[in-house]
Amino acid sequence: MKSISVASSGERIDIYLFHLFPDLTRSRIQSLIKSQNILLNNNPTKPSFILKGNEEIQYDFQSIPEKSFNEIKAQKLDVNITYEDNDIIIIDKCPGMVVHPGAGNYSGTILNGLIDRIDYSQFESNPGIVHRLDKETSGIMIVAKNFKTHAFLSKQFESREVKKIYRAIVWGKCNESGFIEGNIIRNDRNRKSFILSKSDKGRYSKTTYKLINQYGPLSYLEIMPSTGRTHQIRVHMKSIGHPIIFDDDYGGGIKMIKSFHVKYTKLLKSIFKSMDRVALHAKSIKFLHPNKNIVEYDAPIPDDFKKVINLAKTNEPL
Repeated sequence: MKSISVASSGERIDIYLFHLFPDLTRSRIQSLIKSQNILLNNNPTKPSFILKGNEEIQYDFQSIPEKSFNEIKAQKLDVNITYEDNDIIIIDKCPGMVVHPGAGNYSGTILNGLIDRIDYSQFESNPGIVHRLDKETSGIMIVAKNFKTHAFLSKQFESREVKKIYRAIVWGKCNESGFIEGNIIRNDRNRKSFILSKSDKGRYSKTTYKLINQYGPLSYLEIMPSTGRTHQIRVHMKSIGHPIIFDDDYGGGIKMIKSFHVKYTKLLKSIFKSMDRVALHAKSIKFLHPNKNIVEYDAPIPDDFKKVINLAKTNEPL
């Protein structure tokens, strides 16, 4: 069995492992705990056990005859790799590409392309995927090429040492700077989305933002998430009344045009014809490389972002 040290506390063990091994479903993790393929301090445990932050988790995925990466189709894909060495691959992910197979997306994912490129036999789970970007989000991603690097990078994400910067175009006039924090929980009204909790339930999250430019009814932001919860930036921007444009799931869709003065209607309609995905881009990432050097990688602002910004600058007096 392999072992990992728990750095956080106050979270169920099944949820903790679900975020650490994102290719495994939560129900799958629960069954592994019940079958004692996952142990806590070398003892059986329950999926509902609340971690205290000083434990060791032992796990063995190799012995499990479950649908695995052997059944994921290797595909030669046009993935934009901007850097590669013996330990990592840096990808500039294009919008519309899913990170790993799931319901409705069994091929054409980044993981399908990785399996074609990397010897993943050493991995017991989660070959290479250290963190995820939503399907419509573009930008920088790290991929680990070996298990040791995967564990090394995962610990940095867990301890919030990785510094990430995003760019987003949002609705409304934002403050010059600010931050949002709170616990994120799944939305009971729509289980595919998330909301900020009004209680102490959920997972803590924090996002800092800074205004780059104001374009009439739109704000162009630099966003720095301190944590990495699912849909975090999208949830946070909605919570302060500035949803990301084109984000239908979080109130940023075309219906928002009616919320602004009619002098902006023509501009906003032309913008909605020029872009067809959530306006969120992972611009840069900074972390400790396995070679012990601090490294930073950047993904250029994509053309669809530039087009929206240029339209906002030139097509309407602001």
